[in-house]
Amino acid sequence: MKKAQSATEYIMTYGWAILAITIVGALLYTQVFSNKACASGINGFDMTYPLVPVGTQYYINGADGLVVIGVENRCDRNITITAINGIALNGGNVVVAEGRQGAINATVPSLVGISGKCYSKEIRIYYNTNLVSGVQSTGVLNGRYS
Repeated sequence: MKKAQSATEYIMTYGWAILAITIVGALLYTQVFSNKACASGINGFDMTYPLVPVGTQYYINGADGLVVIGVENRCDRNITITAINGIALNGGNVVVAEGRQGAINATVPSLVGISGKCYSKEIRIYYNTNLVSGVQSTGVLNGRYS
């Protein structure tokens, strides 16, 4: 009788230890304890293009996919911005005068995400100048959904 009880206690001790290690391993694997910062910033936009995003003046709303981007016109003529990722701008086209900054926004369903989560999304800004139409500038926005 004593041998059976001793064996049962031995198995139970190891069972609890294996269960505890499994739970901790699962939590670490799913990164529950991770509080890593999101990468932030704008990458990939060619800064020699006439239209470029301005520093950190952008955000994406996770609930509805509203993207707002501050842009700068580095061209010697006005630029008319028509779309973001092929979606028309909220409120219609935006004209940014030469050498000026402006803000553009559009509701892009493909950019919907969970508020507070990190994102890294490719953005295409479509615009026209007095000389050329159908120009696009492409890059990546990195940050945290608001």
